[in-house]
Amino acid sequence: MIRIGQVVLGEKGTKICVPIVGTTEKEILDATRVACHSECDVVELRIDYFERAHSIDAIFELLMLIKPQLRGRGLLFTWRTKNEGGEKSITSDAYFTMLERLIPTGLVDAIDIELFFNQERMVKTIEFAKMHNVTVVMSNHDFNGTPERGVIVNRLLQMKEFKADVPKIAVMPHTSGDVLTLLEATAEVRSLYPADPIITMAMGPLGAITRAAGAVFGNAMTFGAAGKASAPGQIEVHTLKTILDAVDMDGVFDEKQHNRERVH
Repeated sequence: MIRIGQVVLGEKGTKICVPIVGTTEKEILDATRVACHSECDVVELRIDYFERAHSIDAIFELLMLIKPQLRGRGLLFTWRTKNEGGEKSITSDAYFTMLERLIPTGLVDAIDIELFFNQERMVKTIEFAKMHNVTVVMSNHDFNGTPERGVIVNRLLQMKEFKADVPKIAVMPHTSGDVLTLLEATAEVRSLYPADPIITMAMGPLGAITRAAGAVFGNAMTFGAAGKASAPGQIEVHTLKTILDAVDMDGVFDEKQHNRERVH
């Protein structure tokens, strides 16, 4: 059972995560307040947007202000690097030192670690996170295109080999076939590990269907906007919740039950 705070991924439908992308402390706290009045389950702090992100002390101060606002929602902490579409560059040493200092504080429920970074430090940080019951989301983002199905599958499986709790991949589709490639890869990995949560999405307007109906293929959490979006194609959170309630397999569609009804 994989949790982000009190939120269990893979249970009772697709979870909604709202990214917070403010640059100042006030903007971030205001955006967090808005997110926490929405129907989201998890809040993602995109710390690479924060104007004082290179100060660990400033990050601690910010997190101590955010934590009381969450009211039971999980907190995912993310520094998205420039190479994968983020706002600020960071050295490998600073990246992992920041995460290692945050992990034991109790201020974050989950951390995002990018797949293509310093893998030796990554393994140590993942082990440290597990010691402190902090969930690890391992991610990879391709803003240029959609890799072949086998490449997507292999990247997700590689994340599992690194003992990530939740593999995550995002791609940029240019055709409807690219969207199908992403969904087929998701379904394949899901079939190999049916009890384990994964997060996948195709970005942009073309990929919106993967955010809204990805659970049919095994997607455990989707990202919606409550204000400024952090990636192209994010659906407004209230609209997203309405769509998920209508199509989510856990909520309204039980395949085994459906098959039994057809037999009878």
